[in-house]
Order: sequence, then structure tokens, then C-alpha cells
Amino acid sequence: MANEILHSSLIRIGYDAGLNEKGEAIIKRKSYSNVKTQATPEQIFQAATAIASLQVFPVTEVTRQDTALITG
Repeated sequence: MANEILHSSLIRIGYDAGLNEKGEAIIKRKSYSNVKTQATPEQIFQAATAIASLQVFPVTEVTRQDTALITG
């Protein structure tokens, strides 16, 4: 039976940086590592909101990326 061990997590925040010359949205993304693997979605959102308050551009998305080790 395979097992999964959560190794690390990071937060990616997307920012609306305006429009390009073609009128398409420019999304700038920043990643923040060293996120506790036990953090709840509410805690992730609160942290992202606090980080975003220090930025110039408005937030368009908040994602969490987990890395896990799968053993057999």
C-alpha cells in the first residue's frame, strides 16, 4: 500500500498588474515558501491577505502548492 508524507507547502499570490498593449490582463505571481504543512485554508488566506496589503497591485488569486513524498 502506498503512503503519502507531506513534505512542504508554498503560497502563490497572483496580482493584477494592468493590461498589455493588446488589452490582455497582466498577472504577476509571487511565491512564498516555508508555509506550515498543517496550515488550514483559512490561515493561508489570512497570511496571503496580510502579504497582499503590502503590495501595490490588487490580488487576483491565492493558491497553495503542496509537495509530498509517496512511498510504497
